[in-house]
Amino acid sequence: MTMSQVAPSAVAPEAERQQPAAAPPPARAPRPARRHRLTPPARLAVETAAALLALAALCVGAILGAVSVRADTADLRVGVAQRASVAAELRFALADLDAQRADQLVPGHAAADPDVLVGNRLLALITAQQRRREISALLRELGSDTSQAERVRGLLDALGRYDDASGRAGYADEQQPDRAAGHPPAVAVALSAEAGDIMRTDLLPTAEALTRTYNAQAVRLEGTAHAAAVRAAITVGCLGVLALVVLVWWQRQLGRRYHRVVNLALLVATCAVLAVTLTGVVSFVSAATDLETAASQGLQPWSRLAEARAVAADAAASESRWLVDDSGSAAQQRARFAALTGRLDTLLAPAAYGDVRARYQHFRADDRELQRLLAAGRLDSAAALLTNVSRGNVAFDFWDFATSLDRFAAQQESVALDHISAARSGLDAWPAVPAAALGLAAALVLAGVRPRFAEYR
Repeated sequence: MTMSQVAPSAVAPEAERQQPAAAPPPARAPRPARRHRLTPPARLAVETAAALLALAALCVGAILGAVSVRADTADLRVGVAQRASVAAELRFALADLDAQRADQLVPGHAAADPDVLVGNRLLALITAQQRRREISALLRELGSDTSQAERVRGLLDALGRYDDASGRAGYADEQQPDRAAGHPPAVAVALSAEAGDIMRTDLLPTAEALTRTYNAQAVRLEGTAHAAAVRAAITVGCLGVLALVVLVWWQRQLGRRYHRVVNLALLVATCAVLAVTLTGVVSFVSAATDLETAASQGLQPWSRLAEARAVAADAAASESRWLVDDSGSAAQQRARFAALTGRLDTLLAPAAYGDVRARYQHFRADDRELQRLLAAGRLDSAAALLTNVSRGNVAFDFWDFATSLDRFAAQQESVALDHISAARSGLDAWPAVPAAALGLAAALVLAGVRPRFAEYR
């Protein structure tokens, strides 16, 4: 009885140990993260903000582009009209002043008849005074540019020394009023040569360097303005397309969501964006084209002709000094004249300068006649040929050539300035127009979505 009660209790634990352990419950798959979708009002607010941001980006791009191009073209106009043009005129005036001062020593009395005057000294005196006044005025204009103040001071210092030497040469010549033509006093010739050295070694090189600096500056400013116009056209075009894509996509989304065919306010805003984009691209491309034309058809030929004017006046001065200098200096003046006329041949080579080149050939023919007269010992005739004011004489034919050159150069400068002004005037209504149009577009965007927001109140 006792054994029957104990045995089952002893066997039970053993049976429990032999039973397999229960399998763990299967792991549950993780629930997918719940997506937080925007509520309809929030979605509408985000879309409104995106549209306004696209309009703001286009507005800023158009305004900054217009301001940049207008500022760059204004700087370019100043650089051409008030810097490069003035420096070129200064260089010509200095060279022509030296030619007129040299011409003053040529006229005199005929060798065979002391009562007969040969040559025209008065014209050289009047022209020299005119050139000297012009030089003072031009230096005052350039004096406002602090970046070139050192060069301008150098010009003023050298000009003072030149005036002193040439003035003393004129005074020494006046002490012998009855001298023969082409035979000024030796002291006058020496002082005139000293003045010529100052002109060739100090004044003209500095004026030439100043001209080259301002020409390079004008080219750089044209490149800057052209790049700004191209950059503005690309910026406005890209931002305008982006704004149009945003507005058209939004118009489509609103039509589907609210079962409307079209949102009239958004349609008008889209038209405003399209108008600003097209107008901006056309205006900036037009400005870039005008600036390119100003450089190729204005600045480049003008700088070439301005260079030719200065070289021609320098050649005329060498020709005049050759007549009265001693044999050693005369040979140097002839060599200098040959070098300068060779340079003129290159500068006037383009076919477009045919009329100017024809007048230049008259000047060259006069020079050949001058050499022939001097070789024959006919100094009186040579002096008359050099200074008389009539067709077939050096003074007249050089004036005719220089005047034609000046007129042609002025035309090229006018072409450059006209196109520069056109590039700027084409943006006269900017940035007011894009700011007003895109401001209106932004207001229309807000007005167009206001009824939709009202539906959620």
